[in-house]
Order: sequence, then C-alpha cells, then structure tokens
Amino acid sequence: MGSPLKEKTFPFCVAFLSFLVFLRYQIYYGYPLLTYLEYPILIAQDVILLLCVLHYSGKMEHVLPYIAIFVGGWYLLTLQKWIIDLAMNLCTLISAASKLAQLRCLWQTRDSGQVSALTWSMSAFTCATRIFTTVMTTSDLMVLVRFVIMLILNIWVTTTILRYRKTEKTD
Repeated sequence: MGSPLKEKTFPFCVAFLSFLVFLRYQIYYGYPLLTYLEYPILIAQDVILLLCVLHYSGKMEHVLPYIAIFVGGWYLLTLQKWIIDLAMNLCTLISAASKLAQLRCLWQTRDSGQVSALTWSMSAFTCATRIFTTVMTTSDLMVLVRFVIMLILNIWVTTTILRYRKTEKTD
C-alpha cells in the first residue's frame, strides 16, 4: 500500500504533468497564445493545490523534487520532436484511462452517488468547443484526436451517470 502523501499528491502530479506537456506542445509548435492560454492558469492552480497538500501534511521538504521534475520536464520535453509527440500521446492515454476507470467504477457500483452529471457534461462541452477552435486555428491532428477521444468518453461518463442516478419516489 502506498503512503498517504503519495495518494494525496499523485492526482495533482498527473494533472500537472498533463497540463505541462500540453502547454509545452503548443509552445513548441508555435501555436497562437489563445489556443493554450488556460494551461498556465491550470498549472498554477495545480501547483497551489499541491503546495497546500504538502504544507498541511507537514511535508514541505518534498517541494524541491517537484520543482526539479517541473524544470527538468520543461526542458526534456523539447530535446527531440519525438519526445514531445510521445508525451502528448501518453497524456491522451492517461486521460482516457482515468475516464475509463470512472466508468468502471460506475458500472460496478451501479450508482452515480455524488458524481455530477453537470460537471461531466460541461467537460464534454469544453472538448467540443476545443475541437472547433483547434480546427479553426491549428488543425493539429494529434490535438484533434485527443479532444475527440475525450469528448466521446465524457459523453459516455455523463450518460452512465444519468443512467445510474437514483430517483426519489414520491408518495
């Protein structure tokens, strides 16, 4: 079993690295700032959340390795074109795997519980708009494939949540 700190920080690290890869990919290929402007904000948000988790866990000494990963990753990603392309594909795979894990959990429990259909539908809408903006601005096939896959999976999770939603019976 993993340590509680690793269990708390792992989701932040995965999201952080995914945002980092996507931001670096967009910059590497020279895409317009408006196509990736939200990623620096998302990265800052994840950094703040990670710092809060480390601070309130009393583990601020672990900040240095995270800084080293960020700085090293920032430069490592663009050493070769194939590295940034591979990293982008791996991020798509990891994002898809997390959504499939959510679906698996919903199928096993047959209960959507506290999972929000609104949040997942907003995520689907965001993917749909990102498909549109990508087609209009860069037409990058790798980015389009990522957003199409995420759109399909977000819609699938949303419909599964709605299917397993418990309705209250009124007498």
